[in-house]
Amino acid sequence: MHLITLAEYLPPRPPAAVALGTFDGVHLGHQALLAATKRAAEQNGLLSCAFTFDTPPAGVLGSQSCDLLTDIGEKAALMGARGIDTVVHCPFDASVAARSAEDFFRHLLLETLNARHIVIGFHYHFGCRARGDAALMERFCREAGIGLTVVPPVCLPDGTLVSSSAVRRCLAGNDRRRAEEMLNRPLSPREEALLGGRYDE
Repeated sequence: MHLITLAEYLPPRPPAAVALGTFDGVHLGHQALLAATKRAAEQNGLLSCAFTFDTPPAGVLGSQSCDLLTDIGEKAALMGARGIDTVVHCPFDASVAARSAEDFFRHLLLETLNARHIVIGFHYHFGCRARGDAALMERFCREAGIGLTVVPPVCLPDGTLVSSSAVRRCLAGNDRRRAEEMLNRPLSPREEALLGGRYDE
């Protein structure tokens, strides 16, 4: 697995199947995205790639807690273990937040990452003010002639939606078992430190 910043990801870039998301914790939902990305890459002869931000956008924009479950190195290692060849990352800042959905798609995904198949979660949003959604991504991909996989919700057997926020709530409530069930692995030292801590959405 190759971890690289967006600024360092220079031509020639191989055509890629690109998973998009924050991937904090690389939980069961993220693992479903990564499996779909690996499958698309193998079926189409593409590089398997994930594009992510160093810090969750919601944390930077102040709408939820930004206590990270995994830093970029931990995320990349977990994604590599799931078959991802390259993880490309960049900071989420004001310039990124101001980027239109179309600019994000055309300039970042098509031109910079050379995406030929994109994989997103059902609730993925992109572009300025998160105006882009799965329906807009589907239209962009159809017009560009590239593939798209939208991964449906991943839930625990009791119907609880798996998410990074749900993992944080479990940790804040000292529910190690449920957090590890969502993560599909033992807690890391960073996650252990969040047990019993305050979590504000």
